[in-house]
Amino acid sequence: MPEPISVAATAAARTAASAVSKKLLARTAPRLGGREERRAVYARLQHALAEAVSFAQLLRLERQFAPPIMGHRQRRELALMVHERQTELLQAYLEVRLVGNAGPIAAADGVMDKSSAVLDNVSAGAEEFEASLWAAMEAQREFTDICRADLWYLPQWWQLYRWAWWTSRVKWLRKS
Repeated sequence: MPEPISVAATAAARTAASAVSKKLLARTAPRLGGREERRAVYARLQHALAEAVSFAQLLRLERQFAPPIMGHRQRRELALMVHERQTELLQAYLEVRLVGNAGPIAAADGVMDKSSAVLDNVSAGAEEFEASLWAAMEAQREFTDICRADLWYLPQWWQLYRWAWWTSRVKWLRKS
């Protein structure tokens, strides 16, 4: 028959190990609405935007160099590819609306408008397409800057120790 003290010690050790392992696992998963989750959502939207804009450029080239009579199968394949890009872009945008803060959501609204204009102007003139492309790229840069500020990648004004580290790093990099 086992001793009651050893049984109690084993049970206590199992309980402590279970609590510690749960705590360690909880720290590795992203916190809902935390910076890690928002960073992933913002990055997904940026990837979807880049894919949509580059696909619009591909469609434009396809239109230029494709034979004048395109088969039904080719049109259907292109339509499905456009649908996939638009669906991914919309899903990423809605995820930003769900998880993001107010600044990135407003910037995402603007960048969605500009990238939709690029997809709509595929068959327009060269100047109009280029103008919509540059507007989308500028909106994407603004979105990136707002996301960086939202995720606190740069030191905030109250973080004096980070400002000191940042300025010393910039001086060191300029010297090298």
